[in-house]
Amino acid sequence: MRSGVINNYPQPVALNMGLVYTVKLEDKKTNLIWLPFEYTGLAYVDMGRQINVHPYYRGVIFEEVELSRGTDLHKPQTEEAFVKAVFQKSFEMHQLLQQEKYAYLQGSAPDFLTKMLYITDWLRYYNSMKTVGAGRKLG
Repeated sequence: MRSGVINNYPQPVALNMGLVYTVKLEDKKTNLIWLPFEYTGLAYVDMGRQINVHPYYRGVIFEEVELSRGTDLHKPQTEEAFVKAVFQKSFEMHQLLQQEKYAYLQGSAPDFLTKMLYITDWLRYYNSMKTVGAGRKLG
């Protein structure tokens, strides 16, 4: 998304037949990647030289919870490391969901974690796809 290969402003772009959506917000710095149900996924905030990743849950970006910060995104991140980071940060998110500011969402960290496992499954599928080039005419 950061490279601009996906032109996702201002309309959401459905990836792989609407299994996941992506969009760049009006601030032109924040990209969302989310599952079509309940607007849940990840927010990538591009700060120029670094990108911060936050949970995006039920249409709200939880900027208080950082899943990844800074320039470490260029390092190889395994699916296992990503899931571990999400689980470790889930308690922070659980605490936030109990506070007045986010109580109206009526959400829970286990619900977010379940949906993030869907995102992980989708990313595994998306990363396994190969682009097939146009065929050449012979003759």
